Amino acid sequence: MSDKSIIVLGAGGNSLGILDAIEAANAAGTASWRIEGILDDIPGNLGRAFLGHKVIGRIEEAARFDGCAFVNGISSVDSFRKIPQIIARTGLAAERFASVIHPRATIAASARIGAGTSILAGSVICPEAIVGDHVIILQNTSVNHHTRIGDFATLSATVTVLGYIDIGRNAFVSGGSTIAPRVRIGDSALVGAGSVVLRDVPAGHVVAGNPARELEASRYRLDP
Repeated sequence: MSDKSIIVLGAGGNSLGILDAIEAANAAGTASWRIEGILDDIPGNLGRAFLGHKVIGRIEEAARFDGCAFVNGISSVDSFRKIPQIIARTGLAAERFASVIHPRATIAASARIGAGTSILAGSVICPEAIVGDHVIILQNTSVNHHTRIGDFATLSATVTVLGYIDIGRNAFVSGGSTIAPRVRIGDSALVGAGSVVLRDVPAGHVVAGNPARELEASRYRLDP
């Protein structure tokens, strides 16, 4: 297995988990990546090292790194709806993005994983699940059978997504949440931490609680 170069977008907490997953995959022999560095737009981060890997430029400079693959680590409740624009700002073709899977993640043979997706340690993707492109799945999260995760979505740590669920493009499910079977989470919706979602969540809406209820006054809610 020959070394391939990879660059991570963003220097935040998700990116640290992705860097750790890359190094763990290398150590386990399930991948062979050479980490070239990080691209990040915060001026003070340029030249700083994160887990031993330096910030070597801004996101718009991605195209100058010929032959490198890329993976995005930028997503939070403040930035998750910007992920498509972040990917677009690289100016890169789809085939330049690589998926990163921690060796302690479990992926069913019949599951499908999109390009540029990261799945961190302890997470489980069950049979017939479909995970889209540029999805971030943090530690110890389970995606059950016949569930579809849309492009650019984020599932935080210890999320339980049960069967026959549809999580829309660019949605964000916060840590410790549980999504009941056959529920749909709409595009760009936000599920608050520790929520138990029993009903569909419309696109752009915000829910939280057990059972989850809509937060109409949330600053994260998108108007129709």
